[in-house]
Amino acid sequence: MTGGRGVRPAIAATVTLLAVTSVLVGGISAVSAQSGQIVVNSTTVEPDDPYVGESVTVRATVSNFESSSGGVDLREVTLRSGGVIVAEANNLGTLGPGGSVDVPLSTTFASAGEKQLRVHVSGRQENGNVVNVEYPVIVNVDRRDVRAGLSVGDQTNDTIEVELTNYGNTDLSEVEIVASVNDSEVARKYTADLGPDVNRSVVFDTADLSDQVVQFTATYVVDGETYTSSLSEEIDDESVPGEIQLTSIETTRSAGTVTIQGDAANVGNTDASSVLLTVKETANVSHGSPSGGYFVGRVEASEFATFDVTAQLSGEPTSVPIEVSYIVDGDRVTTTQQVPLDASGTAPVAGGPQSDQGPGSNESSSGGSQLPLPIIGGVLVIVVVGGVGIYRWRQH
Repeated sequence: MTGGRGVRPAIAATVTLLAVTSVLVGGISAVSAQSGQIVVNSTTVEPDDPYVGESVTVRATVSNFESSSGGVDLREVTLRSGGVIVAEANNLGTLGPGGSVDVPLSTTFASAGEKQLRVHVSGRQENGNVVNVEYPVIVNVDRRDVRAGLSVGDQTNDTIEVELTNYGNTDLSEVEIVASVNDSEVARKYTADLGPDVNRSVVFDTADLSDQVVQFTATYVVDGETYTSSLSEEIDDESVPGEIQLTSIETTRSAGTVTIQGDAANVGNTDASSVLLTVKETANVSHGSPSGGYFVGRVEASEFATFDVTAQLSGEPTSVPIEVSYIVDGDRVTTTQQVPLDASGTAPVAGGPQSDQGPGSNESSSGGSQLPLPIIGGVLVIVVVGGVGIYRWRQH
């Protein structure tokens, strides 16, 4: 036996002792166990809750009293149901005074119910007398119940746990669980044997099985016969498609144009390829020079790439639309993201308000500070007056 039944206690429930009796064998008057010197001390049944067709072992302990004057030659120990011998052990040797021996007797039962059996011991004393002893045994046999079921746990981290539970009263051996898609096997797992009321789990990788229906089939053997249990489960797609968003944006204005720099960030967990950023033309925004578009290329999951585009401005636009195009999971995705501008035509930058830098200025909107024109004029006057004073002093 294997599985749960294979680990039953070595000493099973002791079956009820009724009485030791004497019988007549072959016309010879049999003596009592006491006078015959031998006795069946006890019996155990393994397993103690057998089912129809399962091998059952009745283990009888036969002893010779220490007070016996001699040994007994054990000729035969049998297990009987009515008048039929269902198991036997022969020629067990001589059992001396104070000695004992365990005799296993194995059989099976074809039907369920209470079975009233007898252990019969036949021996011969040294003086030639025949000794026969019987011991009653009651065995309750259940119908064989082969029942097992599969269940699945949560799907996490591209894996799924599949559990097989033995709901019956039989041992399940040679257990394996197969995962298949469209009748094609994709994975196979093995487990240890399962006794009654025992469950075991295996874990399958589902990284390549997203959005597919997977059939899990458990195969196991009971008393030489093969059984199966099946379960179908749809595998969830845990991926978040790649998505490009513009972040960390900075702007620079020069002669009616604005240059937009920043990061094209992939906020999904799949790669995005052929990423292209283009200034989308409106009534007040057009492609600028040198580049109104920027080819980023491939942006891996949770990564980013820098970009740089230029737009030509007219009037007072409040934003510059940037068209973002990329391929993810085989599909082309196109979105438009607005880069807001302030009244001067440049995007606000953290650190303070922007000033109008005038035509021809190459200063970044996030660059160094500039003095107001009146202050600059005052400084120039001071410098000129100071210069004249120095010149006159040198003339003296």
